[in-house]
Amino acid sequence: MNRGNQRHSNRGGRGRGRSNRGRGGDRHARRHPRQSAESGNQRERISIESGDLVLIDQFMLANGQFIDKMAAIIDEQAEVKNQVIREFGGKVISVTRGTYRIERDPFAYTIVVHPEGDALPATDAVKEASELLGEVNIDTRCLAMLDRELLDDNSLLERYQQLWFSGQDKTARDLLRDNGGAVRYGFRRDGDELGVYQIPGEDVICLWPKNMEAMVEAEQALEQVQEA
Repeated sequence: MNRGNQRHSNRGGRGRGRSNRGRGGDRHARRHPRQSAESGNQRERISIESGDLVLIDQFMLANGQFIDKMAAIIDEQAEVKNQVIREFGGKVISVTRGTYRIERDPFAYTIVVHPEGDALPATDAVKEASELLGEVNIDTRCLAMLDRELLDDNSLLERYQQLWFSGQDKTARDLLRDNGGAVRYGFRRDGDELGVYQIPGEDVICLWPKNMEAMVEAEQALEQVQEA
């Protein structure tokens, strides 16, 4: 399977020379994307107790239709719940119970979810992730990652919904984090369709845009215009 290995050669020096230095020491200056990504990589963890990892757009957890459907099937089998999650653009993946880390690379356009303590570099994980599991759609730029059991907690979802629609979306994301979930940015402000891949036989999940080549070409064209 061609897993888009071109993206490794396209990372190059993109983003170099865009430092925020020279702004009078303004500590509020916007951080370089690499710094932001590394900060998130160190902070975000996912606690999986049920053995099922959910990947879904952050807004869907505040979507009244989604909340109502999940409440209506709370006593149903796992596959019924998985189908509803898929209907709302999400994906459920069976993994070993434990704590997982997220490595997001904004320059390679990849997200790697792996067991905490796993020493496999993210670049190697992406190369070895040959098993296509499906896709996940992100409309609000942020991807929520959580244990599926959290979706059985209707009061948690209602609290998340209240925070979201009162404009406290950051607090809503922190609520997920406090309950063992994580939230990471996608790669485009107008949304992403991410392919979901797995290293066969391992609990390593990799995501990257389905339209990877088109994204890279568009960015390179923009850089050429800016340099002209």
